[in-house]
Amino acid sequence: MSSIPNEFPISLKSWPASKKDEASALPTRIARINFERGGFKDISEESLRQEIAEAEANGEDGPSEEEEEEEEEPDRVKEVMAARDEILGQIETANQAAGQALDFISLLLSKDNPVQAALSMSPALKELVGTGTLGATKLNGPQTTPALRENNRQVAKGWKIQNLTKTVDNILASATKLEQEIETETKYWEQVLAVSTSGWAVCRLPGERHTLGVRYGFSEAAPTFKNQSLAALRRKPDGSLSLDQGIMSTEPQALRVRIQVDGVDTGSSSIPAVVAEDAPIESLILQARNTIFTTELWQELNREARTLGALNVRATDEALIVPLGSTKRVVLDLVSLVNPPVAAPQPSDDIAKGVSLALHLQLCFAHRQNLRRRTQPPPPISSQKRPNLPYNLLRPLITRMNHQQTISALNSLFTSLTTILTSASLSPKPSYTMIHSPPTPPPIPNLSLAEKQMWGLIDRLESILTFRITLTTTLTLTVKTSQYTAAGSIFNVSLNPESELNRTCAAITHPSHLGLVEEYICYATSCALASHFSSQPTDEGLPVESEKLSEGKEGWYATAQANVLRKIFQGGKGKQLIFDIKNKKSKDAGKGKGVKLRVGWDFMRHENFGVDVKRAHTEKDRKIGGEGVYEWSGGGKDDMEKMWDDGEGEVVRSLGEVVEGAGKWIE
Repeated sequence: MSSIPNEFPISLKSWPASKKDEASALPTRIARINFERGGFKDISEESLRQEIAEAEANGEDGPSEEEEEEEEEPDRVKEVMAARDEILGQIETANQAAGQALDFISLLLSKDNPVQAALSMSPALKELVGTGTLGATKLNGPQTTPALRENNRQVAKGWKIQNLTKTVDNILASATKLEQEIETETKYWEQVLAVSTSGWAVCRLPGERHTLGVRYGFSEAAPTFKNQSLAALRRKPDGSLSLDQGIMSTEPQALRVRIQVDGVDTGSSSIPAVVAEDAPIESLILQARNTIFTTELWQELNREARTLGALNVRATDEALIVPLGSTKRVVLDLVSLVNPPVAAPQPSDDIAKGVSLALHLQLCFAHRQNLRRRTQPPPPISSQKRPNLPYNLLRPLITRMNHQQTISALNSLFTSLTTILTSASLSPKPSYTMIHSPPTPPPIPNLSLAEKQMWGLIDRLESILTFRITLTTTLTLTVKTSQYTAAGSIFNVSLNPESELNRTCAAITHPSHLGLVEEYICYATSCALASHFSSQPTDEGLPVESEKLSEGKEGWYATAQANVLRKIFQGGKGKQLIFDIKNKKSKDAGKGKGVKLRVGWDFMRHENFGVDVKRAHTEKDRKIGGEGVYEWSGGGKDDMEKMWDDGEGEVVRSLGEVVEGAGKWIE
């Protein structure tokens, strides 16, 4: 050990504690007590108190503050050197003990293998005792008998047989367990293969690389719903699959559509039945897909409803209300499939189912548009964040329903006019046609057939209605409705260029609402009838007087009021014939529904009855012979009942017969 320099830094244990710590350590205190007092046998509380009192009486004080400070400030260098000397001493002791043990073993082995043992002996030992001087001999051998050996053989054989039997049992149990595991694994993978064959995307779970999962959502859905549309395919003990949707709610839901009239349900969409827990895994995945789709649809409907306040769309805590008229509305809400509300069949169920189907198709179409935008080149990089606008789901539906209501009202009006003019035996018979213009898809390349059909449902709607009143007058009405037009439908009314009405009853330009269009159609029809029975236009000079015995249809001439004709008899007395058509849907048209054609005729007095049609048709003011009124009613039940009195019916006269009778001279 003298070869190790004093400056060699080495540390094999922690730094030694200070002297204060050593004096206060418990082993040190116990050692001092055993040395000074001979153990704890003669120590008691009373003896200790007596010693303390005697020390105080003799004036023995504890260590001074200076001594305590000196003890608290040990010499660090001395401590390090003492620790170093202690470590070197312990290393030297360990080296000597190892050398002595090696010499003893080598000397013992030198008797049997002197050459090999001499290699590990120290030279001092060789000189002192030499090799082969120490040996070991077995004193007593094992005392075994043939019977004991036979018994040992039997015991060994029994243990061997027992272990072999146990091994065989373990192998059979392992084989059975392996067979069951193979069956469950086969069942599991068959179901996984069936899920993949059905078209579902099977993948690894991001957080569990050894677990398979299935994606049942839509790749173009909102990020929130896209991340939630991944479920784990976990294996049950019997090998069947279970769908683990994680933290997402597993309660299936569906969107319910109800049609209400005056607050009473008249129709409801069908709600699918809940899938049982033991149903095939494909059915459970499909139900989860429908639920996540319905949840996204409900969120997008609520987002869009906030922007449709101008269309009177209201959102409550549990439902969305979309008005379809003054008394009719659509109510949308989200219901659970576990305990769904039961509704009896109602007349408007088909409308509710159509609305529900349209909303689902709209969301699918929005997903398709997201995919198309994602596959196109991105726009230039900008610091402005791209707005996340809500999908147009309710707006196209409201637009189409408003268009259909407008077309239905116009179709009812034109049908009633055609029916009533036909019943009045107008020749040639009037006709009415309606053509819906085919939708024009936007100039987008590679549009599929489904996308073209959807563009036709949500894009600009256009219908052309043609009403041939007389042989020379044809009225054409074009109705255009766009979902981005706040004013509703746009109407364009036109007459054929050959019509006399272009001069006397020109078509209105840009009517603001449907009521003005209906009023003009009724007025233009009455003007066309007046023009049909007019035999002398106003621009041919003064009217010609008719003979009193002439036919009633002759001599009628047009006036400044296009639906009024006049006839002058010899002697200067004249008659006026008024054609009036009213759509009884308006408040001033009386009770009932439908169209009413009224023809009134009277002798001209000082009053101008051509202006006040109602007064000209009042029975109290008609006291002169040769005056009268005749009405044709189209479609009202009350009007049909008025035509019958005491069980006798009234024969419907033709318009020509009425004009013929009105134009005759009666004294």
